[in-house]
Parts: sequence; structure tokens; C-alpha cells
Amino acid sequence: MFKSPELLKRRLNAKEKQKEQGMVSTLELMNECLARGIKFLPVDVYKSEAYVFKPEDGKIRLPLSALNGLGDTAAENIYKTIHETDCATLEELRINAGLNKNVVEILKSNNCLGDLPETDQLSLF
Repeated sequence: MFKSPELLKRRLNAKEKQKEQGMVSTLELMNECLARGIKFLPVDVYKSEAYVFKPEDGKIRLPLSALNGLGDTAAENIYKTIHETDCATLEELRINAGLNKNVVEILKSNNCLGDLPETDQLSLF
């Protein structure tokens, strides 16, 4: 059955509003922390939890799920792969965690990978 563009637009807007409403409490919490002088540490694939804001050295480490565009499933898969397997390269992380190119780009652009090499292949030139 064909749905009208107006109906689809209303559904999309409802989903966007729901997502924004879910972020309001997180943003309020972060604003309160900043007002109290609490500092945040960036997301790090080795140190961040999947969903939990973790205290570390008097600061708070952001979870993997705090990255814009990174879903809960990807966050959980990254955490499990890093902490439960012998993942030594970004290529292994991508394959073992089932990550797509967009998620890899999110991790790269947010400098979350630390010293994790791209591959284990040597470059002679």
C-alpha cells in the first residue's frame, strides 16, 4: 500500500523528536557536571565502556555510545571485541565486531582508536 509523503514525513518527525527528547536528560546531566567543574575524558576504544559513563582520575570517561552516529549494538560489539578477543588491528576490530565503513569513520574522526594499527601487513614502500 502506498503511503503519502505527508504521513511519512510526520512519522520521521516523530522519530526525530523522540530521539531528541531522549538526549535532553543526557545534555542536562552533562551541563550540570560542567557547571560543577567535572571534566570529561574522550571516548577511547580501550578505556570506554559500551554505555556507562565511567569515573577515572577524578574525571568521567565517555562511553562508546556517546559518539554521534554510533548505535548501541555497534558500541556493545566494539566493547566485546576489544575486551574479549585478541584484536590487534582496526581491520580485525571491523571484521570481528561487524562494523560498517561509517562506524569506522566515526571512530577515526573522533580519535578513539589510540595506537590501534590499520592492518598487520608491512609496508615496504
